[in-house]
Amino acid sequence: MKLLVVEDEFQVRERIAYGITWADYEIEMAGAVGNGREAVAAVEKDCIDLVITDIHMPDMSGLELAKVLKQEYPHVKIIILTGFDHFEYARDSIDYGVLKYLVKPAENEVVLEAVLKAKQLREQELGEIHHLAMLQQRWIEHLPHLKQLFYKNWLNGRLSSWELEKRSQEIGVSLAGNIYLPVTLDMDPIAEAEDRFQAGERPLIQYSLYNITRDVMEDSDGIVLQDDDGLTAVIFFAPTGAEVTAFQRKVNQLLGRLLSTVKTCLKLTASAGIGTCVEDPTLLPIAYKMSRMALQERIVLGNETVIPYRNDVPSKTPWLNITDLEKEIEIAVETGNESKRSELIRHVMAIGFSPDHPIADAKEMILRITALLTRIVHSHGWSLRETLVEDYNDFMNFNQLLAKEQLVEWLHRMMARISRSISERRRSGTHVTVSEILAFVDRHLYEEELSLYFVAEKLYMNYAYASRVFKEVTGSSFSDNVLRLRMEKAKELLAAGSKVYEVAERVGYKNGNYFSRSFQKYWGIKPSEIYKP
Repeated sequence: MKLLVVEDEFQVRERIAYGITWADYEIEMAGAVGNGREAVAAVEKDCIDLVITDIHMPDMSGLELAKVLKQEYPHVKIIILTGFDHFEYARDSIDYGVLKYLVKPAENEVVLEAVLKAKQLREQELGEIHHLAMLQQRWIEHLPHLKQLFYKNWLNGRLSSWELEKRSQEIGVSLAGNIYLPVTLDMDPIAEAEDRFQAGERPLIQYSLYNITRDVMEDSDGIVLQDDDGLTAVIFFAPTGAEVTAFQRKVNQLLGRLLSTVKTCLKLTASAGIGTCVEDPTLLPIAYKMSRMALQERIVLGNETVIPYRNDVPSKTPWLNITDLEKEIEIAVETGNESKRSELIRHVMAIGFSPDHPIADAKEMILRITALLTRIVHSHGWSLRETLVEDYNDFMNFNQLLAKEQLVEWLHRMMARISRSISERRRSGTHVTVSEILAFVDRHLYEEELSLYFVAEKLYMNYAYASRVFKEVTGSSFSDNVLRLRMEKAKELLAAGSKVYEVAERVGYKNGNYFSRSFQKYWGIKPSEIYKP
């Protein structure tokens, strides 16, 4: 639920917009603007649900704004702030769809109560629009796609253990209590003498294999999907208590029938690679990689064949199954969380240097962590050399570390260096963004509607991002900075001898009287009282 505050008095606007913790009530503060025209522009660009507006503003009053919103955006719930002198007039304008009138000065508690009532009404309307039965129907229609996406992410090892559990529950898939056997299928290379298909039609043939597999597997215990590379993958499953050899024999028979059907339908051959059986769902990605490796052996064994992986089930060696730990390390490095990094380094050392595992496992695990840190750096488009600077040589020579204590210090230093580089570049980027905004404002002070919406649009920036970084870098709101720049420029021009009406136009005020009042309120003196040497 998004709220927009429209108020020309800076102090009142800031008090309402930022003096109430709107997020605690599931309300997003979409923006705070100084006049009705800016408000219309904001509603046009964003999905605003609720508007609090002053009634007396230059150019477009709150009532005029309410009239426009009722005509163009009738779903918006409007609350009007008004002085006592305008209350009777405002109350008579029920036709404008105003939900509530609050007499100034309205305390924050009163404003909050009115907004929460408006929010409740808007939620009721949305509930009627998105009726539960309709949503359920859409969910049912979308569920097959969600399941396919889940299975693909699962096979490719993109989900941590908690994500596996959460996502499977969301789509109604039970992972526990099963044995899983992954299979990879691929069309064999097409002979040069085959003239029915062009060189660029292999994706079409691969898709045909996928569809035939789905038809053949329709009544079997298996999930069929197309991998990122266009290969057909099947996840066979059986109850945990099933006899593994019988399960594997059944899968072999199904695959034999499938390859025969492919040859009959397409007059081409296909081959299959079979992984190993696993009960732990987190080991399925490793077993699936094994099925792909088995498929590669057709180079030696020939086409139109079913090839099982020849080794044992995936190893439970700790460093082979640390996807969750890697994700946590990546988050800690990206966010610069030093205490979390220290905790994770202790965890890495406990796993890698366990007395129950040989030193070779520790070396391979550290190699994997090194690859992770390299991937983090490269994901930002940076090189290791420019990121690590003087630590680059130590990073590349990690295999020369001789003691556990040296390795711990090395991990701390490398993670800290990468975190620092990420933080410095982000700060540099946000300062550049704010500098661009302020430079644009300085060039366009004469623009009457100089809102952050306007500036973000002109600079091709996301409004929410621009608003956040601007407040983060400057420590004050955009409107406060614009007012300061306008008043400083106006004072400078007046001191140089410019006429009041000329200065008003040059700093974005079409109404000279309104400019004079704003100037006096900001500087404590009238524009005409500025000393001219």
